[in-house]
Amino acid sequence: MRIHSPFLTRVVGWLGALVFRTLSRTLRFRKIYEADGVDPSLPLSRAYIYSLWHDSILIPLAKQSIARTNVAALVSRHQDGAYLAEFMRVNGIRSVRGSSARGGDQALRELMRVGDEWQIFITPDGPRGPHHEIKSGLIYLASRTGRPIVPVASHFGNAWHVEGKWTGQYIPKPFSLNWYLIGAPLTIPPDQTRDEIEMHRVHIQAEMDRLEIKLARIVRGESEIAAEPARQAA
Repeated sequence: MRIHSPFLTRVVGWLGALVFRTLSRTLRFRKIYEADGVDPSLPLSRAYIYSLWHDSILIPLAKQSIARTNVAALVSRHQDGAYLAEFMRVNGIRSVRGSSARGGDQALRELMRVGDEWQIFITPDGPRGPHHEIKSGLIYLASRTGRPIVPVASHFGNAWHVEGKWTGQYIPKPFSLNWYLIGAPLTIPPDQTRDEIEMHRVHIQAEMDRLEIKLARIVRGESEIAAEPARQAA
C-alpha cells in the first residue's frame, strides 16, 4: 500500500530513522582503503562523489548516521524516495530529489551547487536498475564539478534482503559485522564528449566490479582464518 499523505510519509520516515539509528549503534564495521584521506565519516580537505550500489547503501548510511559528517545523497522522486528522504533528514543527511526517470536534470544541477563542505553519495544504478550498472549521470556530474569519484563496495555479514521491483535492498541485522572497501579517487576531466563520458563510465564500472570481487575475497579469507582455530580445537 502506498502512502501519499505528506504527514504520514514524515511519520514513516521518522520511525524508520529512529529504528535504523538504534540498529546502527549495534553494528560493527570493518573499513578497508586503497588510498588515504577518503573516509566519508571523517572531515575531509577534499570534496568527493562516493559511488555505491543501490542495494548496499545502508552500510555507509548507517555509518554516516553515527558520524554526522556533511553528506548529500541523490534520492528518487518516487514515493519510496519520499520515505528515504525523510529518513535521511532525521539522520542529518541532505537529500537531493531526482532520478534518470524523473527530475534527473534538475537534481544534477542542484548537486553541482552543493558546497565543498558536503560529500555526495550517489547510487549510479538507482532504484530502477539495471542492477549494479552505472549510468552516465555520475560521470557527467564529476566532469562538471571537478569532484573525483570514489568507488565503494559493501559486504553484509548478516542481513535481511528486501526484494524490489527492479532492485532489492539489504538491511544489516543487529550486531552483525559489515565491511566496506573504499577505492582510490578517479578524476574525470572537464568538457568531455559523449564518447569520452561513455569511456569513463565503462572504466568506473570496471572499478566497481573489481572492488566487489576484491572485497568478497577479503571477507572469505578472513572467515577462513576465523574458522581455523575452531577446526584445530575440534
